[in-house]
Amino acid sequence: MNETLRKMGLIGIGALSITEEKVRQVVNELVERGEMNREEGKSLVNELLTEKNRQMRELGDKISEEMQNVINRSKIASKDDVARLEDKIAELEKAVKELAEK
Repeated sequence: MNETLRKMGLIGIGALSITEEKVRQVVNELVERGEMNREEGKSLVNELLTEKNRQMRELGDKISEEMQNVINRSKIASKDDVARLEDKIAELEKAVKELAEK
């Protein structure tokens, strides 16, 4: 049973890096050894994959947030900033053209 707990711990720790195939393989080994039944195995696989997906979403959100913080601190113009500047330039070009025609 200690080996089972060790494997379960490793699965939890490596939830982000473990593949669905590996999860199923470990769970199938546990079922074959009689350490859990098939329904428990299916439930565990679903639970682990759901947790992996949740952690991946959280990681993606954190990466996006950090990237935005880096961009904000580095004073790099955003796409919206560039679009506003392009609009302002177009307005100024139009005003200059109108003044030149007078």
